[in-house]
Parts: sequence; C-alpha cells; structure tokens
Amino acid sequence: MAAIPAAAIVLHRVLVARSAAAIPLHRAPARRRRWRGPLRSLPPEAAPAELMEEDSKFVPLNADDPMYGPPALLLIGFDKGETDKIQAFLKELEGEFLKVIHCTEEMTKQTLWDAMHTEQPNLEAVKIADSLPRICIFSGLTGEEMMMFINAFPETGLEPAAFAALVPNSAEKVLGEVIEEIMGDHEMLTGKNTG
Repeated sequence: MAAIPAAAIVLHRVLVARSAAAIPLHRAPARRRRWRGPLRSLPPEAAPAELMEEDSKFVPLNADDPMYGPPALLLIGFDKGETDKIQAFLKELEGEFLKVIHCTEEMTKQTLWDAMHTEQPNLEAVKIADSLPRICIFSGLTGEEMMMFINAFPETGLEPAAFAALVPNSAEKVLGEVIEEIMGDHEMLTGKNTG
C-alpha cells in the first residue's frame, strides 16, 4: 500500500502568472466562482517519477481540493519587511481574510496544526526564525484558491518560494520535519539544492 502523503507541494515556476486583480480569493456565499483563464498545476504525469514513489510526500495540487484548517498563510523564511507586500497582495486578491503568520524558532518544534493556529497580534514583537528556506504554507483555502495565489505570486516582486498546504496527514507532524520534507521534494522537482 502506498504511503500517505504528508504535504501537498506546488512550485510557482510550473504555473502561469496572471494579473492579481483578476484573481479574487474572497469567500463567495455559493463557493462557486468564475475564474478567468485556465487553471494550471503540476499534473501527476508531469511530476518526476521519484516524487510519486511511496516514500515521497509530494501531492500534486488539484483545483477541486477541499479546504482544510483555519484560514491562514504561514510564511517561513520571509522577513518582517515583506509582510506589507504580502498583505497588499492578499488585499488585491480579496484574500485579506487569511491570517498571515511568520514562522518562529519555537514554532518549528510545534505541530503544523498548532503553528497554523498561532496568534501574532504584534509583529514587531515576533522573533522570526533565521536561516529557513522560503516557504508559504496555505490553510483554509480550496485547491483552486491556492492555485490562484501561486499563479499571481511572481507579480509581488518577492523572492521565489516553495508552496505547500496543510493537509490532514501533515497536521500533527512537527513543523521542522514538514519543512525538511517540503524542501526535499522541492529540490527533487527543481534539481536545485537550497541547503
């Protein structure tokens, strides 16, 4: 039997960017939206075979993936100075309902579920973890909404990042382990060693 995947990973470089203004993330009552243009993600057949093996934690992102977890965006390896750009970007996408969380050293020892529920009312008081790879972990979004965010992310002018989603199988894993798994799959997919 195949291993249960721990994290859904999608990389921005395999997606097509579109205008952020055309990509709303707001919560519509009927949960049905009309999106402009085709949605693109990494289909299973386009992923390297080693990512689809039993020990890989890679799961391709699909537009029909359901929501899971609280509405939050965990930023790992991002500076405090980038918060304003991320929040402005979310506002353009009508995604300001997402709570933006910066990863701290303490959080890397918590479960991913606990990290996604972290409250950071005063960003100035937060000691962001140093020397971590750049990762955005989504929670509380559908696959379609995550794809829209990823497609538009290059327009922020921020450094590239790996993208992942909170899924039931990764929720109780320690965040530090999840970061290692994400970067292992990211390196396998891109052929780059980020360590």
